[in-house]
Amino acid sequence: MRITIIGAGNSGLIHAAKLAENNFEVAILKTSDSGNVDFFNTIAKDSAYDVVDLTNHGKHFRAKMAFITRDVDRAIAFADIIFVMTTTLQHEHVAKTIAPYVRDSQIIVLVPGYMGSLIFKKFISKNVIYSEWETTAYNGRIVDNSFVRISFYNPRNAISVLPVSEADNVLKTLSTLFDNTRYLRRNILESAFHNPNMIVHPIGILFSAARIEYSKGEFWMYKEAFTDSVINVIKAFDVVKNQVLNAFGCDSLNYFDAAKWRNEENLNVDAMAVFKSFADSSNKGPSVINHRYLNEDVPMGLGLFISVGKVLGINTSIPESIMTLASALLCKDLRSQSRSIQRLLGKDTVTKEDIVDAICS
Repeated sequence: MRITIIGAGNSGLIHAAKLAENNFEVAILKTSDSGNVDFFNTIAKDSAYDVVDLTNHGKHFRAKMAFITRDVDRAIAFADIIFVMTTTLQHEHVAKTIAPYVRDSQIIVLVPGYMGSLIFKKFISKNVIYSEWETTAYNGRIVDNSFVRISFYNPRNAISVLPVSEADNVLKTLSTLFDNTRYLRRNILESAFHNPNMIVHPIGILFSAARIEYSKGEFWMYKEAFTDSVINVIKAFDVVKNQVLNAFGCDSLNYFDAAKWRNEENLNVDAMAVFKSFADSSNKGPSVINHRYLNEDVPMGLGLFISVGKVLGINTSIPESIMTLASALLCKDLRSQSRSIQRLLGKDTVTKEDIVDAICS
């Protein structure tokens, strides 16, 4: 199989490196003019970059790609599987950019998804299959525009597939790429609302805004932000989240149990102990309020969640309050920028049945 990774940021380069290390042919496509441009220009010359893998005893290796490019035609023609690892804010741009070059039978994987498959379906007429992930298989970052550091491995990675009739086939294929990718969610809605970023990123910044600004770069969100009272807010959000999931036949699962399931090999360990261990290994930041933790996860995640909750008649006052306060922090109307279910389906009035049809077929 040949894989093209769209996105030359942290996630894209990390996952491309792991695939190349396991002898897959991998290309990297950059579709924007922002973010890590200098590093991209450097690594594109040799189609390779250095990696330090802390999940494998600090192993150093040079990740060699088939090519690293801005040539959309070349990159999409190369691929059997296309991983879109940009921010979800870029989904429409990416969908429009690649649409003329996509061919039948390709698999397009959105990491993360937030039901972005429905955007790609609007612009891509070919017979392709979509998969959405709620989080990444690995975590890490580009260090000093010099090398890529892989710092965390998720032992379990659940995916969803659209159409759901292709779920088993796609899981079989993707599990050959990443050995932790062996689990299915029922549909892309379940994957979207199990995305941990939708909950912890906005809450973590919202309740730490003064600390972030005062510390001037010395803030460690996962270590500092989630005190007992802030955890109470997460738990209250979980109640509403599970009401929405239950309405679509999905099982209840709270944030911390879901985090344990993803992050910990031993499921007998206490969920809060797992969260603390993850926090201890996490990176510093964010250093500013105007960050993707609000700019992306509030309109793309919370906005979608609120709109679905309203279709069901469920009280979404907690996520709506978070959105209102986040908008005030940024002096932006994040609500008007939201990825609502109405916008995804192109309908002013949406029913539960409309949503079920969209996430299954």
